Amino acid sequence: MTQQNDRTPQRRGHHARRDALCAALLAALYLPLAAQAQDAAPTGEAKTVDKITVTGSRIKRAELEGPAPVTVITTEQIKREGFANVYEALSSLTEVTGSVQADVNKGPTPNASPLNLRNLGPGRTLLLIDGRRVADYPLPYEGRGNFANFNNIPMSAVERIEVLASGGSAIYGSDAMAGVINIIMKKNFNGDEVRIKGGTTTRGGGDSYDLSWTGGRTGDKWSATYGVQFSGRETIFAGQRGFLASDLEPAATVKPLVNDPWPWVWGVELIDTASKRRVTPPAGACDRFQDLPLHNFLGNDGNAPEFPGYSCSQSRGNSLWSLRNGSDNRSGFGNFSYDFDNGMQAWVSASVWDSTGESRQDEALRFELNRGGAFYDQNTGRSYQARRAFTVPEAGSRDPFLFETKERSWDLAAGLRGRFGERFNWDATVGRTEYKVDFSFPGMLQSAVDSYFLGPQLGTNNGLPVYALDQNKFWNPMTPETFRQLTTRGKSSAESWMNQAQFSVNGDLFDLPAGPVGFAGVIEAGSQGYRLTPDPLTFGANKLYDQPGGTNQGGGDRKRYAVGVEFKVPVFKTLDVTGAGRFDRYDDDARKESNFTWNAGIEWRPIESLLVRGAYNTTFRAPDMHYLFATSGTGTQEDSDVATCINRGLGPDCSSQALYYRHNIARTGNLKLESETGKSWSAGLVWDAAENLSFSADYWRMTIDNQVRDFDIADILDLESQCRNGRPRRASDRMQVTPGSSTCSDIVSRVTRSAPGTNSFGVADPNYPIGQVVSVFSGPINIAYREVAGVDFTARYKIPATRFGDFSFQFNYTNQLKNNEQRDPGSPMQENRDKEVRTFARASASWSRGPWNATLFANRIGHVNGDSYNECAPILPGQTDTTCHMVGKLKAPVYFNLTAGYQLTEQARVNLYVDNLFDEADYKDPYKKFFAYANERVFQRVGREISAEFVYKFD
Repeated sequence: MTQQNDRTPQRRGHHARRDALCAALLAALYLPLAAQAQDAAPTGEAKTVDKITVTGSRIKRAELEGPAPVTVITTEQIKREGFANVYEALSSLTEVTGSVQADVNKGPTPNASPLNLRNLGPGRTLLLIDGRRVADYPLPYEGRGNFANFNNIPMSAVERIEVLASGGSAIYGSDAMAGVINIIMKKNFNGDEVRIKGGTTTRGGGDSYDLSWTGGRTGDKWSATYGVQFSGRETIFAGQRGFLASDLEPAATVKPLVNDPWPWVWGVELIDTASKRRVTPPAGACDRFQDLPLHNFLGNDGNAPEFPGYSCSQSRGNSLWSLRNGSDNRSGFGNFSYDFDNGMQAWVSASVWDSTGESRQDEALRFELNRGGAFYDQNTGRSYQARRAFTVPEAGSRDPFLFETKERSWDLAAGLRGRFGERFNWDATVGRTEYKVDFSFPGMLQSAVDSYFLGPQLGTNNGLPVYALDQNKFWNPMTPETFRQLTTRGKSSAESWMNQAQFSVNGDLFDLPAGPVGFAGVIEAGSQGYRLTPDPLTFGANKLYDQPGGTNQGGGDRKRYAVGVEFKVPVFKTLDVTGAGRFDRYDDDARKESNFTWNAGIEWRPIESLLVRGAYNTTFRAPDMHYLFATSGTGTQEDSDVATCINRGLGPDCSSQALYYRHNIARTGNLKLESETGKSWSAGLVWDAAENLSFSADYWRMTIDNQVRDFDIADILDLESQCRNGRPRRASDRMQVTPGSSTCSDIVSRVTRSAPGTNSFGVADPNYPIGQVVSVFSGPINIAYREVAGVDFTARYKIPATRFGDFSFQFNYTNQLKNNEQRDPGSPMQENRDKEVRTFARASASWSRGPWNATLFANRIGHVNGDSYNECAPILPGQTDTTCHMVGKLKAPVYFNLTAGYQLTEQARVNLYVDNLFDEADYKDPYKKFFAYANERVFQRVGREISAEFVYKFD
C-alpha cells in the first residue's frame, strides 16, 4: 500500500521539466510547416504503393507489420469463423488472456461485455472508433471501476478491427497499458447489401435474429455510407439446461448443494436459535411449494452443518439464472465526406445504438424476517431465525425476477483534412459521445414482509424483539396478489460522456540516403464525465429495499490535454528506427496530474522476407472516474470470517455457516490515487518463409507500478486474520503483511466487529470469540507492482488453385509465462500464473471452390484449476474412503465452429453457421459445489447453435 505524500520541491521541479518538455513538443508540431521550405524536387520513380495508418502509429506506412505486432480482423473473417458479433470474435483472440465476468454473474452490468487484454484488467484496454475515444460504460465494472463496452458495436458497420496488444500510451495516452483495439468503420461503400439471419440452439431456447442493411453511394467529390441493424436473442435460463436446472446434484457428478449449509439453498426454513436446529416443517408443507422438497441437511467436507435438521429446500433456484443474457438491439450509422477543389476534405460521422437487455443472476427473491436477526415468537415461546424464498408460482411467472437494462449510446464527429504542400497531411476532428443506461431490478419490501409474517413488534424478551409469527402464512404459498404487495421494482440510471478535439499532422520531414524521415504530431483536448443516479429508496434514511449488487453513488468530470510527436528514421535501407513522445495532463476540481510517456522501436529487414522487430513503451493510466469520485457504495456480501475461523482452530476452509455469512459492505473513492505507470516491451520476428507461408513469433512483457486496485473484501478479511492471528490461513501460504505494522492498522480498521463473544445483534454467542463481522469498508488503493509476460506465435498458409479448390490455414497461440503481483514494496511476490488459464490457441481452415466456401474454426482454452486444485478431494456425504486424493487441473476444452456458404447468383448468397459444433456444454468441476459448477470463462453452457443467413447485394 503506497503512502500519499505532499508534492515536494523536487517533485515541483520534476513537473517544471515536464512543462518545458510539453513546450518543446508543441514546438515540434510546427516542424512540418518549416520543412516545406526545404522540400526538394522529387527524384526517381513515383511510388505506387499506397500508404496507410496502422493502429500503434500515426505515421502512414506501406507495410502492415511494424515494430510492435498488430492483429487485423476483417468483418468477413469474423463471419467466416462463425461469430455472431464483434465481442465474441475479439474474446476469442489469444491475446485476450484475462477473465471477465460471464453472463451468469455480471451483477450490476448485465448487458455489457468488457475485454481483458493481456490479463491486465478490463480498464487497461483502450477502445477507439476510427481512432477516436468513446465514452466509458456508465455503470462501474463489479461496482468498482470504469471500462469500455465491446457489446455495443454493430457488426454491419465494421470494416475491420486492428488490435495492438502492447503499450500504446505514447501514441494514444491513458488507458492503453495493455493495448489498443481500434474499430474501423465502413466508408466509401458502393451499392447496397441486405442480410437476414436467424438461429436457435439445439438444446432449446436462445432463438436469435439479425437484420441489417448497409449501403453507400459515391460521386466525383462526395461519398456517403449508411446502415441500420436490428438484432436480438432470447435469454437462455439454467432451467433450459437439465444439467444445471437443479441444486440437487448427484454425488457422482458434482458435490451436492443440498448438503451445503450456506444460505443460497434457502427455500422455506425456520431455525431454532436455542437448539441450533432447523424446525421440521409441518406434514405436507413442502409439497405445497413447487420444487421445494423436504431435505435433511447433513453437512459437507466431513463437517456437520451449523443447523442440522429438515427444511423445504430450494431445489430449482438455479433455474432462474440466465446462462446467456437476452437483448434486442437497434443501431444505425452513417458517414459523409466531400472533397473541395483545393484538395481539402470535410467529413461527418454519426452512430447510435439502442438496446434492451434481460438477465437474472440470483437464485430468487430471498428474504429473512427481522432482517436476519433472531426474534422471540410469542406463540411458541421459542426464539427463531426465519428464511424464505419467493417462488415462481407465487409470483405468477418468472418475469418479476428479471433485471432489465435499457441503453443508448451515440457518437457524433466531424472534421476537415488536407495537405501542407506536397509532404504533409493534416486532420482536424471534433466530436462528442454519450452513453446512458437505465436499470430496472426486483426488490423486496422488508417492512411489508415483516408485517405480513410477523405482525407488529410486541416488546422485547432478553434483548430479542417479540413477534407473533404466523406459521400458517409462513408454511404456505402466497398468492400472486400478495407477492405484488411484498415486492417492487427499483430503477437506477447512469450516464457518461466525452467531448474531444484533435489536430494531427503526418508526412515526410526530409530525405536521408536510406529514405524519407517520417513524422507525425498531434494536439488533443477533451473532457469526460459520468454520473450515477441510484434508486433513492435503496439507501439513506428513506431506504425501503436493496439493489442487487449494492448501491453505487458517484459522479464527476475532468478535462484532459495532450501533445505528442512521432518519428520514423530509416538508418539504412534495411533498418528503421521509430520513436514517440507524448505529454498528457488531467485536470479536475480536486487534482491535477501530468504524465509523459515515450516509446522506441526497431525494424530490421536483413532479407526481403524477414523482419526482426522490437519495441519499448512507457505507459500510464490516469485513475478512472469511479475510483476517484465514488461517493458512497453500500450493500451486503457473503464472506468467510477467516480471523474467527483461525482463532477457533477450525481449519482453512471455514465452511460452516457461522464462519461464512452475510455482512454489510461500504466503499468510497480515493482522490489521493496516483496514476498507474508502467513499461511494455516486445521482441520478435516475421518471416515469409515461402510465397504463401508466413510465421511470426514475439515475446512480450508488461509491468505496472502503483497499480490501482479495489481492495477486495475477501482479501481484507484474509489479511485481517493474518494481522490478528499472526499466521496465514494455510501452513503452506506465506504471510503477506506484518502484524503490528501500519499496514495492519489500516486493514484492521476496515473491519467493524461486534463486541467479543457476541454476534452482530449483540447477543452472546461463543461462535464469535473476537466478535462477528458487522461491516467491511473498502475502496481503491495503489499497490506496488504487477507483471505479465508471454509469447505469441502465428502461422498462415495458403494453397491456391488446386483442382479441389483454394485452401488457407491460420494458427495463433499465446502462452502467458508470468502473472505476478506484489502488494507493497518488500512484500512477497504473488505468483498467479497457475491460478488462471495460461495457454490459448485458435486455428482455422478455409476452403473455397466456385460458388462454395467453408471454414472450420477451433478455439482451445488451456487447463484451469478446479475449486479444490492441489488439495485433498473433498469428502462426499456417505463416503467411507478418507484417503487423500489430490485434485488436479480441469480439462482444456476445444470448441469448434463450422460455416459454409453458397453463391446462388451474382447478387444472392446463403450461409450456414454452426457454433460449438460438437455441443460442448455440460462439463462440470467434480468438486465445485455452487452454480455454475465450473469456471464460466472457460466452460460454455449454451451448447450448439445453428443459424442460417441470406445475403443480397444490389446496386
